[in-house]
Amino acid sequence: MRLQAEIVYRTEDIPTEDILNLLVETETDRSMIDSLKGRSPVILKGSRGVGKSFLMRAAEAEIRRDFGSQKILPVYVTFAQASLIRQNTPDSFLIWMMAKLCSSILRAASTFGLKLPGGSAITAIQGTAAIGNYSEMEKVKDIFESSWKQEKQEELPVAVPVPEVLRDAVEDLCRHTNIKRVVLFVDEAAHVFIPEQQRQFFTLMRDLRSPYLTVKAAVYPGATSYGYAFQPTHDATVLSVDRQVTDPEYASAMRSIVYKQDGSLKKQIEPNGDVFDTLAYAASGNPRILLKTLLMRSPFNRRSTQETIREYYREEIWGEHSNLADRFPGHRELIDWGRTFIEESVLPALHARNVGRTSQTSSYFWIHRDAPRAVREALRLLCYSGIVQEGDSGMRATRGEIGTRYMVNLGCLFAQDAEPIKFGQNVRKHLYVKRMVEYGANHPAYRPIDEFSLDAVNSGGNLALEAQLERSISHLDVTEFQRSKLDELGFRTIGEVLKSDEEAFKRAYYVGTKRARQMRNAAVTAVLEYLSG
Repeated sequence: MRLQAEIVYRTEDIPTEDILNLLVETETDRSMIDSLKGRSPVILKGSRGVGKSFLMRAAEAEIRRDFGSQKILPVYVTFAQASLIRQNTPDSFLIWMMAKLCSSILRAASTFGLKLPGGSAITAIQGTAAIGNYSEMEKVKDIFESSWKQEKQEELPVAVPVPEVLRDAVEDLCRHTNIKRVVLFVDEAAHVFIPEQQRQFFTLMRDLRSPYLTVKAAVYPGATSYGYAFQPTHDATVLSVDRQVTDPEYASAMRSIVYKQDGSLKKQIEPNGDVFDTLAYAASGNPRILLKTLLMRSPFNRRSTQETIREYYREEIWGEHSNLADRFPGHRELIDWGRTFIEESVLPALHARNVGRTSQTSSYFWIHRDAPRAVREALRLLCYSGIVQEGDSGMRATRGEIGTRYMVNLGCLFAQDAEPIKFGQNVRKHLYVKRMVEYGANHPAYRPIDEFSLDAVNSGGNLALEAQLERSISHLDVTEFQRSKLDELGFRTIGEVLKSDEEAFKRAYYVGTKRARQMRNAAVTAVLEYLSG
């Protein structure tokens, strides 16, 4: 059984008006939200589930709230659909991005009652006419997002403007309506493992920068190619969404995240506070993982939590990482080696080092800067999955050599022990960041990928898209209620969910218009996240 609680673990499932009510604000979170609201471009970097989307939505909500006094227009757009874009021409992805941004900015302006000025730039991003209920730019966007299921792409109804025209149009809009600037929040900006698409986005991000338009982009660690035209440290402020487990307020903040969603859980959690804190540390700063593991079993107690840690951190989290190889064949060897390296080398070494210690426990390891490039690529993929967090680079090891420090997910470490709760309580209480297991430039564990060529990683796109659409809905990360309704409606494959509409969801018992929209959005979001990794 699972805890019966009204908890959601995806920001996409939270109504916009509830975002700020669910915000648990730490000092670090406040600093990030303020940066997201500011003038400078921002790259918000973090693995799945750490809260990138929530922070962007919180910043958007605060700007919306203060629109009357601050005169800043927030525009939120997600690029999760990028995994569905068929590359018919080299510039297909750029055209889709421009159409999506144009239509999103126009929609936001309309929402705030802003009257568009005349002029060639505005006309270019608006189009000359509406097509049914769609603007021309929205129609272009939909054509590209439907290209995955069509043999031949539909002809575009209008030419899409170049970045300079969009930049000029935003300036015209700001001057005409007395708006200070437009803040463009781009979620899932580099969601797919297609380097060429990623490079096109970051070039566009650089080209759109102006006093009237600033771009904030959420990306994943380990899966992002910025290209030569965009320099992250010079063209934007890079913020890492990693909640530090060494922060004294860490456990209380994670507990508040749960209580904000469902205060009734206090009755089960408070009598088992130390057990909950160990589960929170196991999540290594990832709220989604904490919520998922909290809901896995009921009642919440020491025994059930031990079973959860063993099941999730020995099996499920690794299964999610290994499944990336099915969706991205070029990364298979790196994915498999990375799992073997952590499971068979790093975790046993850390466990042995921590057993029986009452001071300076560790979940950290260090990699020499001259280790094979394939090793660093494999570690970045582990960061993408949330199994590893990249720490400080340029760190000196015991012999004075330079490298990078990483932290392995604490839950994976706790699960190594026969008594995960007892072991985890000791490790988290004495965690010492300077104590590391070290791997030099030529460590024997690297040998299986010493000769690995990165050419396969950096070429091509998602070669497995069609195969993934035929896979069972059991692969989707949805709630038990949503899964039961998908089964009830007769959906069997991922592709069937993606092709469905709200009317299809209304056929389920007790599902009306509002719930149908929420369910379809949640299911489609899970599909897009699955297809993109």
